[in-house]
Amino acid sequence: MKDELVIDWRSTGRRKARRSLFNARVDFCCVECGKTTREPPKDAPVFFDEIWPYERRVLSGQALQADHESKDLHNNNVEDLNWRCASCHKKRDMQTEKGESTIVNDIADYL
Repeated sequence: MKDELVIDWRSTGRRKARRSLFNARVDFCCVECGKTTREPPKDAPVFFDEIWPYERRVLSGQALQADHESKDLHNNNVEDLNWRCASCHKKRDMQTEKGESTIVNDIADYL
């Protein structure tokens, strides 16, 4: 059996979203709580210090995440993107339909 290259389209969408936010020079801090990381991210551009507020560098071990407001991972327009810390991103996702499970009521499929 030949090994096949598996590409995770979700991670590709996240990278594109991060790149869009960086290129638009959106401040690298959470839009909800205003906090940012102590360490720069690995994919930070050369101009990163311009968009990284020093006085808000309090998060350790947490990377900021690019959040799609519409939850459409293919829409990487800057108007649809924001930086969020992990806890604010999780709270935001719990307020939307993203991640809600669908219950299968047809028990015949399991018999």
